[in-house]
Amino acid sequence: MKKATLMVLCGIVCLVIGFFIGRSSIDSEPKKEYIKGETITGSVSPTQFEPIKEEKLNIHYRDTGSIKYLSIPVDTSAIIADWELKRTYKLTPFDNKTQGKLELFPVIQYNKLSALDYNFTPVIERQTIYKTKVWQSFISASYSTLNYIGIGGGIFYHNLGFEYQYQKSLGSQSNGQLFGVKYKF
Repeated sequence: MKKATLMVLCGIVCLVIGFFIGRSSIDSEPKKEYIKGETITGSVSPTQFEPIKEEKLNIHYRDTGSIKYLSIPVDTSAIIADWELKRTYKLTPFDNKTQGKLELFPVIQYNKLSALDYNFTPVIERQTIYKTKVWQSFISASYSTLNYIGIGGGIFYHNLGFEYQYQKSLGSQSNGQLFGVKYKF
């Protein structure tokens, strides 16, 4: 009775130790990746544009008595043609690997901002940590040209492994045991 109790107690202790050894692991160095997100496109309504400051240029007139003349020559048709011209610009306020890329497409016509389209491609930072087991068990089977077969197993601690294998001869019916040391590269 004492022997059976001692064996059960040893079995429970081995299971508890094996449980905690099997759960031990090491975190590897974190790996950071920057992944481009899905591009968001949109447009801002022109009714949202309100000027925050307006200035009138100070134009110098030449006084010749009763009639005032501008001191610079003016081509009125060129001014009207420029005023009617619709201009679309492309601006990139930022383009980097931590924030993403923002492109703005403002449209100017009649001396006012008439449209503002944008493309925004965010960048998402993903950090990956790999857990490496400290203890790893393995099983093995072998066949030798000396007509031996073997079955066994072992355990690796980090990269260093210890193996036990039971070997049986197929010809002479003799058997033996193998103890081995292994190293993972």
